[in-house]
Amino acid sequence: MVTGCDFLKKYSWVIVLVLLFTTYYLSSIPGLRVLPVLKQVNALLHRINLGFSEIAQSLAARIPEELAPAKTLTGDFLNYATENPVVIEFLLRKIAHVGLFFIITVAIFLLLRYYIKSPRVAVIATFLIAAAIASLDEYHQSFVDGRTGSVIDVAINLFGVTLAILLVISSYFLASVHYRKEEAGQ
Repeated sequence: MVTGCDFLKKYSWVIVLVLLFTTYYLSSIPGLRVLPVLKQVNALLHRINLGFSEIAQSLAARIPEELAPAKTLTGDFLNYATENPVVIEFLLRKIAHVGLFFIITVAIFLLLRYYIKSPRVAVIATFLIAAAIASLDEYHQSFVDGRTGSVIDVAINLFGVTLAILLVISSYFLASVHYRKEEAGQ
């Protein structure tokens, strides 16, 4: 008989492996660029037409006058992005690094908690494993045409790892405070 815990443990492995495979696959694409992919996604969304453009235009029309500077800032940013796609490409890639390694770290932690009883040990093990994956990913990229392995990218990956670890630690802290208050009858 398969219990809920066994089911979650099995799928935690699947999630971690899918994330690692996706990372390896994306790192293997020679000269991967984000903007052409986003243009394809945008064109697909326009063909599907889920009404996002109409919703965005409707929301933009309802921005109160007090927030007019935000409208100007948005317009200025869009003009800058159009004129400087290389900068936007760079920012999107770095944000993707942080986000991907944040998600990988959380998934690894959730997996390790099935095997490691101590949250403290699980956090340390998660950090070490995620840091190793971040380093190995950049090392792997050094062998791909049009890609480079970079110590700076490892640091950016580690920023995502660190954010996830801080989330896990703060979650445990908040849960323990709540648990202690509940035990004290407050």
